Amino acid sequence: MISDFQLVLIGAIAVVIVGVVVYNRWQEAVYKKRADQLFGAARNDALFNPGTLPTAGFERREPTFGAMDSGEQQAIDELTSPIPAAWPNDDGAHVDVEPRNLVRGTASELVPSINTEVDTVAMMLADVPVVADIYAPMIEQSRGLSRSLLWEGLVGGLWQPIDPTLDTAYREIRAGLQLADRSGAVEASVLAQFDEMMASFAASIGAVSQREDLTAAQRRAQMIDRFCAETDIEIAVNVAGKNGVTFAATKVRGLAEAQGLTALPSGEYVLKDDYGRVLFFLRNGNSAEAPTLRGEQPYFTQITFALDVPRTPEPGRIFERMFTLALQFADVLHGELVDDNKKLLTANGRKVIAETILGITGEMQNRGVAPGCSVALRLYA
Repeated sequence: MISDFQLVLIGAIAVVIVGVVVYNRWQEAVYKKRADQLFGAARNDALFNPGTLPTAGFERREPTFGAMDSGEQQAIDELTSPIPAAWPNDDGAHVDVEPRNLVRGTASELVPSINTEVDTVAMMLADVPVVADIYAPMIEQSRGLSRSLLWEGLVGGLWQPIDPTLDTAYREIRAGLQLADRSGAVEASVLAQFDEMMASFAASIGAVSQREDLTAAQRRAQMIDRFCAETDIEIAVNVAGKNGVTFAATKVRGLAEAQGLTALPSGEYVLKDDYGRVLFFLRNGNSAEAPTLRGEQPYFTQITFALDVPRTPEPGRIFERMFTLALQFADVLHGELVDDNKKLLTANGRKVIAETILGITGEMQNRGVAPGCSVALRLYA
């Protein structure tokens, strides 16, 4: 039976827990207000020349920043006025900023599946159902050709991934070879081997097959590679110490873990959504040192929050979450938000970044590839 002392102790613990939750929510609101006061649209500076979104090129690019107006540095420290409690969404509507993950979805959205826009597909129709003992060896052999090759079978009018360990028979089978990723377009020799392999397999099971013309597949591979290069952007927000202040490694790690970030084997920290997708990174921002935050180094001169735009679901919202957290770190660590040239990140800087993310998101969606979806995770791997 529970004694009076135990009841009092349980009540005290409950009060403490509620107090911690309320305090964390209050802190989050404070930093959101400071963020908009510091980087709100009302600020007028000439720091940036946004130009246009990138339309060509084959290398990964980061946002660049110009020279800063001297008056902006003094204005940047004014953080006291109240702000609206919401920030604009990608479509212009205002949404509340949640304290943790902002992404909702289903696990099925992340299951890799053949996509005719980014894969070259071989279709096979057999006279009789093909059993696992026949197609399993071919699937195993195909893995030696490319890790980016998927197999599916038609069941009830729907294409489903083939699991060779299950004894499921299919009359219609298709295989898809991914045409490009971050390493570049698939080589012509690999396309030729894929075509020959699929033709041989179809003949061995007495099936008719339909395959893409090799010249057309090569042309599409180059187009997809160019599209990936033009949309492959990482957004970085740096926190640097004011007047040479350094950040204790233990304090940085403690702040990261308190906000739900977890450490990777590399020593970088990440925030993930419920399905394991990385929303953004936190790393050592000194390019002359390793990105790890878990090494023997006791202090850091700069830390960096980074968002991989094409691999991040709803990157516009996630950027706002990351930006708020970076501002909170800067306040606790006595630092300031700066660009890669050590210049203070200002209102126009935040606006340019948001517009860049919006443009990349729109370009990807126009091609039928939403940031963070299973196809995007394959393309930008």
